[in-house]
Amino acid sequence: MHRVTLRESCRAWFSQGNRPAGPVWLHHVWTLAFSAFVAAMLTVFAIAFGGHAGDAPSIAIWWHTFRAYAVVSVCIGFAIQWLFDGARWLAGGRERIERFGLAARVLFFAGIPIVGVVIGWPLGMLVLGEPVGELLEGHPSILLNSVLVSLVITFVFYQVFAARARQTQAERRATEAQLKLLQGQIEPHFLFNTLANVVGLMDRDAPRAKLMLESFIDYLRSSFGGLRHAERHTLGDELALVEAYLRVIGIRMDDRLRWRIDVPEALRALPLPALTLQPLVENAIVHGLEPQVDGGTVTVAAALEGGRLRVTVQDDGLGLGAAQARRSNGSGTACRNIRERLLQSHGPAAELRIDGIEPHGVRATLVLPLARPLASP
Repeated sequence: MHRVTLRESCRAWFSQGNRPAGPVWLHHVWTLAFSAFVAAMLTVFAIAFGGHAGDAPSIAIWWHTFRAYAVVSVCIGFAIQWLFDGARWLAGGRERIERFGLAARVLFFAGIPIVGVVIGWPLGMLVLGEPVGELLEGHPSILLNSVLVSLVITFVFYQVFAARARQTQAERRATEAQLKLLQGQIEPHFLFNTLANVVGLMDRDAPRAKLMLESFIDYLRSSFGGLRHAERHTLGDELALVEAYLRVIGIRMDDRLRWRIDVPEALRALPLPALTLQPLVENAIVHGLEPQVDGGTVTVAAALEGGRLRVTVQDDGLGLGAAQARRSNGSGTACRNIRERLLQSHGPAAELRIDGIEPHGVRATLVLPLARPLASP
């Protein structure tokens, strides 16, 4: 039994879509460094325009001024950061924010810094032991200037956020185009072979021909559905495609093909990029089992290991060496496409491994990180 640790739970809360890209600790370091930079700039302006022009301010004055601005800037910076993190979580993630209208975006990116200043400024003054009320009475422009500086900084970060959103959208369109290209590579020969088999079965075994055609329709339905809902594709959706494919091939290969799917129901709702599992099953059959006189067995299994989803496709066919020797010059395209899509969707934490097994056969393993850790059975 794998128990979810506090560290894993925190990592899940700060998962993709609920936090800015990069490690959480690095995000805090950047906030601290940027707050120190703002404090240094404010210190220079305060001393340059604060009546010290004719004097040579001592190091003690510089340090006292910088210390005061640094404490307040850090409090404001972290208040704004945590408000953005909380608001992003309440909004449902970065992708939901990207779909905000103009008015909602202005409210989101302008309102949070103002609230952060209102919270962080008095908090910083309390840390310094300064009376907030007296300070504001003597220098009423300080709070206003802080709000204006925060809005300018937020505007800069908004532009960066918008540029990243455009890049993400472009990558998503590229992924969809890649999926359609891969589907175009997979389906033509499968379509023609299936229809040819249906025609061949019509005269001698009409019930089997009907069953093959029905299974092929299920395959097409699952395949096109995966393209239309690629962002919400799950392991269960991919298994539906695999099962329809196996039923079609099973009719064609008859008792030469055996298969087993060992995937717990609780795992079928987990996200999985479209067309990452079916090509592996097809490779196992085409290059491993179909060339064998006796055929063989293909097994699809899934399990949780250390907060990651592990999906395997294993066959007892010719083996890795023999299969590679039989492949044409165009072989390996599906595996390359799968690795590229895993890199786009999950980064380097996801991987595809192809291993030979003894005494013969091949095991393909997909490993993907989970946004939400689940308990392994």
